[in-house]
Amino acid sequence: MRALGTFFLTALRGQLASWRTWCLLLLLPLIVFGAARLSPAEEVSAPVQVGVVLPEEGGERFWSLLEERSGTVVTFRQTDGETARRQVATGAWDCAFLLPDDFEERLSRAELYELVTLLTGPGSTVYPVVRETAAAVLAQCVSPTVAERYLLRSGIADQDTIGAMRPRLQEVLEERVLIAMETADGRPLDPIALADSGRDQLLAGLTAILLLIWALLIAMDLGRWLGSPFARRLAPLRRTGWLMLPRLGAALIPALLAGWLALLAAGLPGYVLPLIPYLLLWGGVGALLARRRALWSALPALLPFVPVAGVLLSPMLLDLSQIFPALAPAVRWDPVTLYLRAGRGQWQDGALLAALAAVLLLLSCLSGRRASGR
Repeated sequence: MRALGTFFLTALRGQLASWRTWCLLLLLPLIVFGAARLSPAEEVSAPVQVGVVLPEEGGERFWSLLEERSGTVVTFRQTDGETARRQVATGAWDCAFLLPDDFEERLSRAELYELVTLLTGPGSTVYPVVRETAAAVLAQCVSPTVAERYLLRSGIADQDTIGAMRPRLQEVLEERVLIAMETADGRPLDPIALADSGRDQLLAGLTAILLLIWALLIAMDLGRWLGSPFARRLAPLRRTGWLMLPRLGAALIPALLAGWLALLAAGLPGYVLPLIPYLLLWGGVGALLARRRALWSALPALLPFVPVAGVLLSPMLLDLSQIFPALAPAVRWDPVTLYLRAGRGQWQDGALLAALAAVLLLLSCLSGRRASGR
C-alpha cells in the first residue's frame, strides 16, 4: 500500500506539472461560466406578451378569463388594432387576438367558426400554446349555452325549467375547461421551473461531456504508460489494475476539481456531488480500455463524435426518445442522463452510477497480471 501511495503522489505531481491539467482547471470553469452568462435564466423565463383587441361593445367576459390566466409565463395586454399589429410586427409581442365587432352576438349563438383572429409575425414562436389558451377560454364562455341547447333539444328541460338550471350550468361548466400542463414523463409542468431546469441541464450536460473527453484522454495516457518499460517491469509484481489505480486517481482529481469549480460558477450546486460517481464510472471504463492497445489507440478517431453522441443520447437539449421510441433504452441508461437525473435529486440514478463505477473499477483491479501495452 505504501508503494501505491508513492505512485499516487508521483503521478499527482506529474499531473500538476502538466500544462494540459492547468488548461482543464482554468478553461472548463470559464467555458461553463460563459455559457451561463450567455443564457441567463431570467431571459429564458421572461413572460410572453400577447395583445388582445376587444370590440367596442362586449368581450368583457372573454377578457376577464384571459386576464386570469396572465402570469409569469404569458401576459395578455388589452390594446387597439393598430398597436397590436405594430407590436407583433416588431417582435415586441409574440402574437395578438382580434375580436370582431359582433363577438357577443355570435358567441350567444355559439357560432365559433373564425370567431377570433390570431395575428402572428415573423418572430412568433409560442402562438400554438397561446392559441389553445384562447380556445379553452372560448369553450369556457360558450359551454353553458351549448349545454342549455342540448337540454332543450333532448327534452331533459323545457322553457319553463331551463331558467332555474342556468345558474347551475354557469357554475359547473365554466370551471371544467382548464389546461393542465405536464412533461412527457407525466410530471406536472411548472413552466418557469422547466425553463430554469432546461438551462441547468444544458450547463451540467456540457460539463459532463467535457469531462468525458478528459476521461478518454486519461485512458490513452494509461494505455501508453502500460506499454512503458517501467510498467512492464512492475507487471510481474502487481496486478496491472492495481498499478493503474494511482495514476487513474491522480488524473481524475484535477477533473473533479475543475468540474466542481465549473458547476459552482454556473450556480449548480446540486450537480456537484453526483460528479464523483460519474467520473469514477468513466475512470473505470478508461482503465478497461487501456488494457487493450487496439481499443485505446482508436480513441483519437472517436473523440470528435463523443460530444455529438453525448448531446443526442442525453436529454440536455432534446429527449430524442420522445420522437424515436426505439432510442428510449439508450437515452434512459446513458451515463450522462443518469448524471443529470441524479443532479435533479433522483438519488436512485446516483446510486446506480456509483454501483456501475464500483463494478468497473473492481473489474479493472482484478485484471490480469501482465500489462497489455502491445
